[in-house]
Amino acid sequence: MIQRPQTLFLLAVVAICIMLVFSNTVFFVAENIDTGEKIEVEFDETKIYASDGSSQEFNTYLIAIAAVIAFLSMAGILLFKNRKMQTLVASVNYLLILGLIIMMYLYSLGIEYFNGTGHQSFTLLALLPMSLLFFNFLAIKGVKKDEKLIRSMDRIR
Repeated sequence: MIQRPQTLFLLAVVAICIMLVFSNTVFFVAENIDTGEKIEVEFDETKIYASDGSSQEFNTYLIAIAAVIAFLSMAGILLFKNRKMQTLVASVNYLLILGLIIMMYLYSLGIEYFNGTGHQSFTLLALLPMSLLFFNFLAIKGVKKDEKLIRSMDRIR
C-alpha cells in the first residue's frame, strides 16, 4: 500500500490540507492606502485590522472543503484494493479542489474591500491548492497505470 506512488501523492494531499486547516497561512492581503486598514484572508479566518480595533471572521466553507478533501484522500488511500472506486474518489476530490480554488477567489478578489482605494495582492501560499490539483492528478494517473498493469497481467494468464 505505501510502496505505491499514488499513495504517496494522496498522502501529500492530506498533509497539505491539514496544513491549510490548522496553520495560519495567509493567501490574500488587502490594504487601504488612505486609512491604513488591513485585511488578511487566511484559510481558516479573515482578519480585519482597522484603526479603531480589529475583528475576525471564520472562513467555515474553506475549512469544510479542505477537511472533506483530506478525508476523501485518506479514504482513497484505504481503497487501494478497489482501483475503480479509488479513481472515482480521486475524481470527486479533483472537483472539490477546484471548488476550494473558486471559494478562495470569492473570499479574496470576489469581494471589493476598499472600493478601489487599496492595494490587493496574493501571497505565495495561494499556490498551495494548485499543488493539490497536481498531486491529485498524479494519484489518478498512478491508479490508472496500476489498472493497466493488472489488465495486461490478466491477458498473459
